[in-house]
Order: sequence, then structure tokens, then C-alpha cells
Amino acid sequence: MKKIADLTLVINNYGTKLQSYALCKAIKSFGLVEPEVINLKGSWHGSTVKISRKKQLLDVLKTYKLKSFKKIFDFVRFGYQYKQIRKNKAAYQGAVDKQNELYLKFDEHIPYSKEVYTLDDVRAGKLLPNYDMFIVGSDQVWNGPRVGCLDVYMCDFMHQKRDALSYAASFAIDAIPENLKEDYTKYIQNMDTLLVREERGVELCKQLGRDDAKHVVDPTMLLEGKDYEELISNPVDLVGTDDFILVYSLTTSMKIYEEASKLAEKYNCKMAMLKRGAHPPIASTFKNAIDLIEVGPAEFLSLIKHAKCVVTGSYHALMFSLLLHTDFYIYLDDANAENSRLISSLSMFGLEKQLYYETSSLPKALPHVDFDAVDTIVKEKREESLRLLRESIERKL
Repeated sequence: MKKIADLTLVINNYGTKLQSYALCKAIKSFGLVEPEVINLKGSWHGSTVKISRKKQLLDVLKTYKLKSFKKIFDFVRFGYQYKQIRKNKAAYQGAVDKQNELYLKFDEHIPYSKEVYTLDDVRAGKLLPNYDMFIVGSDQVWNGPRVGCLDVYMCDFMHQKRDALSYAASFAIDAIPENLKEDYTKYIQNMDTLLVREERGVELCKQLGRDDAKHVVDPTMLLEGKDYEELISNPVDLVGTDDFILVYSLTTSMKIYEEASKLAEKYNCKMAMLKRGAHPPIASTFKNAIDLIEVGPAEFLSLIKHAKCVVTGSYHALMFSLLLHTDFYIYLDDANAENSRLISSLSMFGLEKQLYYETSSLPKALPHVDFDAVDTIVKEKREESLRLLRESIERKL
């Protein structure tokens, strides 16, 4: 059977691991090709655009206006707590080590290449003899300002043969930066099939001279909720109770925790603060709160499945809240330039009412999402996306 190489991010991130798992499982179900995720060292090369503290401050002042002082104070508070955590690093090291172990354990579910490749290996064409076709995605692989190495993730090593596929590749930005337009315009010509994760991505492709891009769902939605059940366990050992509100934030926001804490206090349950590592805020800052660090991708699913409510600004926490039928609020930093992917998804499912910004407060009651309506839309989008993915592969056979 022919082999298809998946070029995507290889980092310890819940969404990154789960989208790789789901995309490979979906491709394998077609029975056409054998998928393999390229074990890519240094896959997150680093930002090519540095945002100065001055610009960050100006963005906050412009967006938050009279509420800027609270936002700036929270930045300072976050930084102070981070220094406290760093001073007491040894107290957190065991939990961080356990988290890394859980990621390694989950990697057994993903068909990674046995050989580890560097970015320069890919650029030198070392993948070409080993695979019959290439697919890029998902995740923020086309977020040039943040991820870097656009030439790799837009397959320039194929020398503009327009022979590479993409599935749910995400720009995760609203506009192409001027200093990267030339690169984007050149590299996008390498792609045969343009299947992108956000509606905004379709528009960006048009701006780059490609009007053949199509919108598809995130790979995690190519599977049904029941397909993840084998990975899900009871999270009581982590939280100490099955009565909790889960908070998962990817920013330096303190407000999201303050708002979730109010909900947890009202409903007399714990606030479980899921962390990607030893990061603020410190749990003792809030009443009846708990830090969760010893969490891998499987435990991430378990926490979402069993939470009373999820409060988040994470794209994949939203995806799995939908798939696993857990009520949620999306709470965003008004000044975050990467909000488009969440807004696009909420719009797709008619769930704009679940979206709130830090310049406002969350409702004082738990949410109630109409998952029957969501399931109808998910099923339609899933079937269409699977069809487009299958057809793009068949054309290369």
C-alpha cells in the first residue's frame, strides 16, 4: 500500500496530538494509503515577527480603553506569579515530568515515522524517496508569524510541482503580514489541494491568487465522539471529584479564571485549572481551585467529557466540548489577533451566543448548548470534509 506523509507540528500540545491521531485514523479508514506523521524535530521554528511590549501596550489601550488599567494590572500580576513559580520550580518538576510521560504514552496511538527528521532534512528532499504523497495539516502550520518555516509546511521541497495536499491547514491569523506576502504567494503554488480549517483561510488563499480553496472541519471532527471513548477515563483521580468547572487558557489572562471562579463558587464546585506546564495563576489565588499539570491528551479528553462546564479560549477545547457534549463558554482576550479560528467555528455551528470577551463578564448561570442541533451540523460538515479528503487522495493514486 502506498504511504502518505503528514507534515504537521510535533510538539507536546493537546490539540496538536489529537488532530494528528484523528487525521491518521480517518485516512487509514479509507483503505487507500498508509498514513505516517513525520517525526519532525524543531517543527515549531519560532516567530518571524516579534511584537514589542510597546505595541502590546498600545493594542491593549486601543481595545480595552477605560478597562486597560485592569488588563495591564493582570499582566503584571501574571508576571509576578510566574517569577514565584520559577523560584519554586522544584515543587512543580515532578508534575511536569509526569505530564511529559503521559504525552509519550499517547504517542503510541500516532503512527510517527521511525526516523526523526530535521527541517533541513525536509528542505534537502530526504523525505521524497520514502513516501508516495504528502499532506500538510492540521493545526497552525500556515501561521507564518508564529510558527515559522513556511517553506517546509507549504512544501517548497517539492519545487512547485503543485503535488502536495493540505487538510485543515490553518493560517490562524486575520491578515497576511506585508513582510511575508511574497513567501506565502510563492509557496502556496506548491499545493495541489487547498483544504483549510477556517473560512477566513479560504479568503486568504484568494488574496494569494488561489480561488480553489475549500473549507473543511478540524481533523478531530472527522471522528465521532464515540471514537474517542477508548481514550477516556474517569478524571476523579485528577480532580478529586466529578463536580468541577474546567478552565483551560492559552494566554496570560487572569480574568478568565476570575469569571470561572465565580461560576464555581455559585454552583459549589471545584475550579479545575488545566495547565500546559508550571504557569500562573497559582491555585491558592482562588477559592476551591486546583492546578492540573499531570495531564496528557487522553486525560485532556477525560476532563472535558466529565466537566460540568468548560471555560476556555482554546480551539481544541471547543472542538471536544462539541464532540463530547459538554456545555461551554468561549472567553477571549479582545486584543488577541488569533481569535478568528474560534469565531469562525462558533459561527459555523450557530453558537455565537457562547462567545464572550474580557471587556464583559460571563453570565452568572451555567450554559446549556443545544447539542442535537450541533450534531446535525457536525454530521453534515464531517461527511463533506471526509469526501473532499478522500477525493484529494484518490486523485494522487
